[in-house]
Amino acid sequence: MNIQSDTRKNYLYNVVCELVTTLIPLLTMPYVTRVLGRGGMGAYQYVMTIASYFGLFANFGVKAYGNRCIAQAKDDPDARNRTFSGIFYQQLILSSVVGAAYMVYALLWGGEYRVLFAIFGINLVSAMLEVTWLYWGMESFRAVALCTIGTKAAVAVGIFLLVRDADDLPIYALLCSLGVIAVQLYLWCGVHRFVRFVRVPFSEIRQHFLPCLALLIPMLAPTLYRSMDKLMLQSLSGAEAVGLYGAAEQLQTCMLGFITGLGAVMLPRVSHLLSQGRERDAHGCIGDSMQFEAFIGGAFACGIAAVAPVFVPYYYGDAFAEAARLTLVLSPTILCIALADVIRAQYIIPHKRDRIFVVSVLVGAAVNLISNALCIPAFARHAEALGMTADGAAALGSIPGTLLAEVSVLVVQYLWLRRELPFRTYAGSCVLFPIAGIVMLIAVRGLDAVLRAAGVTGAPVLLAAEIALGGAVYLGITGVWYLCRRRDTLKRLLKR
Repeated sequence: MNIQSDTRKNYLYNVVCELVTTLIPLLTMPYVTRVLGRGGMGAYQYVMTIASYFGLFANFGVKAYGNRCIAQAKDDPDARNRTFSGIFYQQLILSSVVGAAYMVYALLWGGEYRVLFAIFGINLVSAMLEVTWLYWGMESFRAVALCTIGTKAAVAVGIFLLVRDADDLPIYALLCSLGVIAVQLYLWCGVHRFVRFVRVPFSEIRQHFLPCLALLIPMLAPTLYRSMDKLMLQSLSGAEAVGLYGAAEQLQTCMLGFITGLGAVMLPRVSHLLSQGRERDAHGCIGDSMQFEAFIGGAFACGIAAVAPVFVPYYYGDAFAEAARLTLVLSPTILCIALADVIRAQYIIPHKRDRIFVVSVLVGAAVNLISNALCIPAFARHAEALGMTADGAAALGSIPGTLLAEVSVLVVQYLWLRRELPFRTYAGSCVLFPIAGIVMLIAVRGLDAVLRAAGVTGAPVLLAAEIALGGAVYLGITGVWYLCRRRDTLKRLLKR
């Protein structure tokens, strides 16, 4: 069975799906935070974080491994049937074991959140039925993208119609979980177009275990330390602190969706260049990507920090006003993650150097753990001096660890690859963007002070003026620099 694929269309489907998946939460979040409050959002994010860990083990690296194996067997129907059957049977066995462990955990340690744990069990069933890897391997991205977009839109409508007050937290969790499993159920309707189940011996099922495990570790490592903050906040402070931190993190996550969605387009290009032995051209693509992501990352990081005091209370509601300070302090991680993503996606993965990525992220996890253990209680004790509630101060105490973790990931990757990549050249071409961002930040905060002194206090007016000035300053500085110093680079970036 030969499947003709249009690479450009597949990339377009992926990017559009990523953007829609990012934008829909931006539309629903202001409503949800006002309805559920800090405690409700904190409880949701805490349980979701734990369930996501179980979900990772239930999937066990099958998404990446299955995608690769199906692609390799795409033109051989018999091999494809055996490959799919062996991988899926392993997925079914492992996810059943993990699901049983999740049920035990929920019963013994679920406490007041047992209902939420039960609802999130739907996500474990979804992991058991996970079949997107088959579609990706067959390069059939359209069905996955359209189904995901439609499901996200339906869930958003359901949230606005059914979630009315804080008591509706279980309904909110149920809608989100049903949205996840609905995608898999829909995709199963088309599985017969690609494969059919065949009987395979257990030895053939077992042979997929170690390769999946090798791909699970790189997936687990970043989730480990990016979710650690919420778990430690819940343990050391409570659900309201988790809710405040989650509100700040949500904005960061949405902005990163744009960055990684656009940056992912370069990965196959670099891989193709390397397969042809064109190492120098690949390094050139990495340098251009560094500039592009530094440009976007600098704008988002400093732009969010600049408008946070006005935007966060207006967007989330007054109950989340303290999240403005958290957002401001957390925003530099956007730039760090953007730059690290270029190294990972365009050098480490194409060169099959997963060990570098795993070690760097584990170092970040250790740094984050130590910092959180020290800073969360310390900040909470000095809440009055910080001018915050105890929950807000505890949430603020989790951010130094996040910042240090992201910086440590970059440092480890730099130390490991400093003899292989021209980091000094990359730094010289990217240094302007954080500088332009800081100038933008100062200009916006100055405008805010002037407008407030003039009696302008309406959030929509303030935001419109601040965004307009910030965009003009940032684009003005970077545009003049490119036109005067980097005109050839600008033409190359636009062409790419």
